[in-house]
Formats: sequence, structure tokens, C-alpha cells
Amino acid sequence: MIRKLVVEKAGLNDESVIKDILKQAAQWLQAKGSNQWSGILKGEDRHNTAQAIERGEVFIGKIGDQVAGLFVLWNQQSEWDEEFWGKDSSDDYLYLHRLTVQRNFSNQGIAKQLLFEAKHYAKNKGNSAIRLDCIADNAYLNALYQNAGFTFVGKKVDRIADGEKKDFHLYQCDLDSFN
Repeated sequence: MIRKLVVEKAGLNDESVIKDILKQAAQWLQAKGSNQWSGILKGEDRHNTAQAIERGEVFIGKIGDQVAGLFVLWNQQSEWDEEFWGKDSSDDYLYLHRLTVQRNFSNQGIAKQLLFEAKHYAKNKGNSAIRLDCIADNAYLNALYQNAGFTFVGKKVDRIADGEKKDFHLYQCDLDSFN
């Protein structure tokens, strides 16, 4: 039996489970030899999760009563987004961050479903596109975004993230043809 993923805005009562999922993801990345999201393991919260939840920018995907994954859609650019995309004060774009799937829900298509729901939300809100960045050498993530309808639009080279120089790919999903 296939259970349905239901996506909703997170509430403040979801903050601890969200932080647990992000920590779990950072530990998994570390076990794979990546320093990505290593700040989470040090107790850093560069994305200020509680305020993002209050602003209605954090979304959780549930199967039954379990949180299967999450994503953050920022209405305003962060400094990081400005560095990658240039300053933009329009309401045209949402910026996707922290797409995460609980390990016990991996390989079940949850990430693609979360991306579909992000696009659906942004389209209904009247935004024209969703933008994101991801580490250039992560073949899995690059394929995930491309297969979910995001178009590669550029590359940023030698950016410092989590204490290392890394290259990043930029993706955008235009929503004018999304139904």
C-alpha cells in the first residue's frame, strides 16, 4: 500500500523534529566523507530555523504521523543567495534550501514529491520561479534537480562553504508552464 505524502507549513511545535532531521542528514553526509552541513553538528543554525518557521517558510512532508522530509522556501534572499544570484528585491523568486529526507524514507521518491509540492506552492503564491544551488560534484543531487524540472543556469567556483572551497551549480525552475 502506497501512503500519501502530505506537505504542510511547519509550526513551532515541529522545530525539534526539524532540527533532529537536519542533524541526522549532516551526520549521514559526514559518514559519507562530506563536510556539507557540518555547522549543524556544531549546533550552528545559519538558517535560523525558528524564525523561518514563524515566517511560514519551512515545510514538512508527512506520511501518516511521521515527518518524512522537509524543505525551506525563502521569500527573501539570504546573503548567500545574493552572492550566487545577484541582489533581487522582486517577488518573482523563492529560494529553496535544506531539502532533506529522513533516512528511513530514502529511496522512496520523497525528495521528488517535496520538490513538486514546492513548485505547486510557489506557483499558487504567484512566484515565477524557484532558485537553488547545490554542490557541483554531488551527482545524485544534480540529477534529482534536473529530473524534477530544474534547469542548470550557471556555476559558481571556489566558494567557501563549511570551511572548504567548493564549486556550486545554480538551478532554476520556471513555473509558467508548471501545472
